[in-house]
Amino acid sequence: MSVMAIRVAVIEEECRVREMLDLALDAEGFDVRSSADGFMILTMVQEWRPGAIVLDVKFSRIDVLDSLPILRRITEAPIIILGERGNTNECVRVLRDGADDYIAKPFEISELIARLHSALRRPRLERPSMLIYADLSIDLDRREVKRGTERIYLSAREYTLLLIFMRNPERVFSRDHLLDLVWGTARDVGQGTVEVYISYLRAKIDAHFEPKLIRTIRGAGYTCRLR
Repeated sequence: MSVMAIRVAVIEEECRVREMLDLALDAEGFDVRSSADGFMILTMVQEWRPGAIVLDVKFSRIDVLDSLPILRRITEAPIIILGERGNTNECVRVLRDGADDYIAKPFEISELIARLHSALRRPRLERPSMLIYADLSIDLDRREVKRGTERIYLSAREYTLLLIFMRNPERVFSRDHLLDLVWGTARDVGQGTVEVYISYLRAKIDAHFEPKLIRTIRGAGYTCRLR
């Protein structure tokens, strides 16, 4: 098998989507176990110990958002959340509470598989309540951003952008990917909006500080890196 049978747990209530994921991930070489029961999340992770988790955020009888911090405490496996279109608050919350990625429905299965491979390549570390890169820090509990000792105040979408960069330092995000993560797929804004918000973020994060951290990668997108 191409990925040495890494275990992937799929928790998805919608039958059509669950079956699609089962077939596609199995064809990719993953060892897949799926469930339509949201209450199985913690049990499956504790007993089967998957190497990655694909989790729908919406279930009829369980609040997945409340379960996510608990899930993160018992596993370091990458967690990819399947969420609603255009729900910025939901995206912010799941990334803050420990998810590695957020994909809005409907999605292309090839994109999900690519993001899953990317998440599996990243080293797994214990998730702190503080994210730090160079002299830039985010206190996740207080939603407090600082550059050095100076407090920086961000809007909700600026904070979401920075959170994405800080959780994935040196990873390059395309404009379309950032649009999906921050504005959702049911959006009425284009790539120019990303450029505008990147400029807002730079004005607050980089304008009066060195080194500059928010970088443009020509032809690819944006990243947070020292050089």
